[in-house]
Amino acid sequence: MSEADLGQLPDAELISRAKRGETECFGQLYERYVDQIFRYVRTRVADAQDAEDLTENIFVRSYESLATYEDRGWAYSAFLYQVARNLLVDHYRQTGSVQPLEASEPLEAAEPGLEQRLTDQEEIVRIKSTMAQLPDDYQEIIRLRVLLGLPTSTAAEWMDRSEGAARVLLHRALKALRQELET
Repeated sequence: MSEADLGQLPDAELISRAKRGETECFGQLYERYVDQIFRYVRTRVADAQDAEDLTENIFVRSYESLATYEDRGWAYSAFLYQVARNLLVDHYRQTGSVQPLEASEPLEAAEPGLEQRLTDQEEIVRIKSTMAQLPDDYQEIIRLRVLLGLPTSTAAEWMDRSEGAARVLLHRALKALRQELET
């Protein structure tokens, strides 16, 4: 089966085939989700190289646990997200502290003029600093929905909540962020 054909298969079929030893099927899952998982990790880790290393470890762990993986009706990306969260907890334990959000390097963006970049950078630092003061669930839903642009359904699965609960959480989180920014 060609790579293009594999790309059309649903996650459940790719997982089933990968469990039977078809490693190219896991490769397809990797290709499908690596950018999304990296972007999530990158919002949690200040150093880009650390984020790359952690992302690699997430996929290694998920491959190693493939034999025991059971489809529970959730997207495979939700499983990868849980692996990522667990690995990040381990990372924070090893490094001794959680990296403050405001200390992280900005994600790559388009190149505006110098003055605009400086203004934007100041605003980003201000928002990151304010966001770091919000409860963890608020930070998480903002990361998933706003920074990563995940659909509500995916963010809800990743956080093990209903879509309605995720929408309410995002609304409350953004309201709290706005209130903090206005003070």
